[in-house]
Amino acid sequence: MPQQAQPTSVGAYHFSANKQTYEIQRGNNFEFIPDASLNNIIAYGSDTKTFPNAQELIRLSVSGMSVPHFSQNPIEIRRGNTSVKYAGVISWDSGSLECYDFIGAETKDILMAWQARSGNPLYQTVGQQADYKCGATLIEYTPDYSEIVRTWKLDGCWVSGISEDNFSFDSNGARKIRVTLQYDRAYVLYE
Repeated sequence: MPQQAQPTSVGAYHFSANKQTYEIQRGNNFEFIPDASLNNIIAYGSDTKTFPNAQELIRLSVSGMSVPHFSQNPIEIRRGNTSVKYAGVISWDSGSLECYDFIGAETKDILMAWQARSGNPLYQTVGQQADYKCGATLIEYTPDYSEIVRTWKLDGCWVSGISEDNFSFDSNGARKIRVTLQYDRAYVLYE
């Protein structure tokens, strides 16, 4: 006769019986914080206008962020009628950042200024990495924000593209700005 399963082993009840282990991570408990090196960034198209608290304004405008992941292309070695695969070079995929377009915070202007550091179409120049790359932190929190679940460090972040919602008389929702982020590497800090 087959052994009967325990009542809490086949259904979902074991989640509530093990509250510490099975607290669900929610997708809206996070912060993206670029380094303070973005503070006092000069506005795109200006020689004098700056954003003294750009770091904080971006942090508070973020509505979405992709989770960093890397990929590796395999190196395939053939011999005779077979082949084996080895791990290739680590390559970081581009990330995406989504922000609300707050008028008073000048979120879009700050993001455009960050992008203009790497490529400025007004002056037809390409920047040096010391000017456009910065670090950033992505923090995941528990649902009540009392504990940090995970902290990602992103090295060498820069904006390679910006897109935004089109204007439309039929739309009355919040305008969002989508940013393509490049970074050299990302890693989780365990403390």
